[in-house]
Amino acid sequence: MKGSDFNNLLSKPVHPSYFYKIQKQCFRFYAIFTLAILLTGCKDSGTDASMDNPDQIFDSELIECINGMAASFPCNNVSLYAVLNPEELLSKPTGDLEPRLNDIWGWIDPVTEKEYALVGLSDGISIVDVTFPMEPVVMAKLLDNNNAGKRVTATQRFPWLFDHDEDDGFKEATVWRDMKVYQNTLYVVSEEENSGLQVFDLTRIRDIQSPPEMLTEDFRYRKFGNAHNIAINEETGYAYVVGSTLGETCAERGGLHMISLTENPLNPQYSGCYFEEEAGGWTINGYIHDTQCVIYEGPDSKHSGREICFSSSETTFTITDVDDKANPFTIFNSTYDDSSYSHQGWLSEDHRYFFMNDELDELTTGNNTRTYVWDVRNLESAEMIGFYEHPTQAVDHNLYIKNDFMYQANYAAGLRVLDVSNPLPEAIQEIGFFNTTPNNNRAEFEGSWSVYPWLSGDKVIVSDIRNGLFILKFEEKN
Repeated sequence: MKGSDFNNLLSKPVHPSYFYKIQKQCFRFYAIFTLAILLTGCKDSGTDASMDNPDQIFDSELIECINGMAASFPCNNVSLYAVLNPEELLSKPTGDLEPRLNDIWGWIDPVTEKEYALVGLSDGISIVDVTFPMEPVVMAKLLDNNNAGKRVTATQRFPWLFDHDEDDGFKEATVWRDMKVYQNTLYVVSEEENSGLQVFDLTRIRDIQSPPEMLTEDFRYRKFGNAHNIAINEETGYAYVVGSTLGETCAERGGLHMISLTENPLNPQYSGCYFEEEAGGWTINGYIHDTQCVIYEGPDSKHSGREICFSSSETTFTITDVDDKANPFTIFNSTYDDSSYSHQGWLSEDHRYFFMNDELDELTTGNNTRTYVWDVRNLESAEMIGFYEHPTQAVDHNLYIKNDFMYQANYAAGLRVLDVSNPLPEAIQEIGFFNTTPNNNRAEFEGSWSVYPWLSGDKVIVSDIRNGLFILKFEEKN
């Protein structure tokens, strides 16, 4: 332990399991033991269900990316803190579904400053303390609690891609779950037909003494059944559920189902619904696959200060004004050259450009991975200005922007980090990557599902469908 680590122990909240490990090493590490005495005292540690190997913290080391490899994983400028497989994350088989992951998000407790990965499983959400990234602790599992619901399969969603039946085993690869956080509250949707919106108070994690615990939601919102995704505008306190094809109001059209979280985050209130008839097309006209909703601060003064949603709508890119929840309206809706499946995207932080991934173009056209760039400086006449073509053939899936960096989870190509300080397609550069599936770089639905880059420091968390939670370290190289 370095001298700076002692200062960190004194200045930051310390996970109980950390002191447990220190106590087990009292005689071997006298200096650490002395510090533990000062802070908590050295008591009989007994048994801690969260720690299988008390010595592991002293053996854990950052696996650095050296000469293009971090252990068996191809990499560049991205190193490995730790990895937990689906079983360690408490994922269980459900019917013919093997343990596996899907989406991921993160949460920093504003009181304790502890950091958590919120990991989507085929049967719930695993909540993992990643404050000490080389020693993650699975704190709890939020149970799905909806075992009766039917699950939407990839064969059902994309029937034109497959010529086999669901009974041939492909069904195990087809569960979606998505989650976001607002005011220390977790909101979860899934493609199960009766799932609705799970609502869970994350501050309950503070009270866990013997992790992991099995937990259930605090509330379930049921004005829609299934849903593909949820976005939350933390500036306004509104959630936007998209991709629902079952439910009340216009929820069955898959458009923007708007929910207010402001009065009580644990008791969401329906605020409105909107779909654009000309948007989408594969599932149903009006269907939105993913969206980002913001208070617009870009250069288009006509829309400045209004709440705007930027949506990937299967076959089109749709921009919607949702400032008045009773009277939303479409600002822009258009397809683009070589469109296969408008999947997801994110705005540059200055709201001048929107970066989009098309999930099926690699499969339908055979091109390398492409990241499309929309110029949205004029919202009513947004323009696709080209694409950055990657050196990989993998299917791209989810991307997010933090500062001047784009973090992409591109299935079999893993995490890709791009410099988008100059957002023009020809100027974008890849500056780092970490492939979580080292033996597979093909265009298929395997590997990294999503990425969350907003934890502290250099931590980046990635969910891999079969290989689990990866806690990574990305450092910008000067």
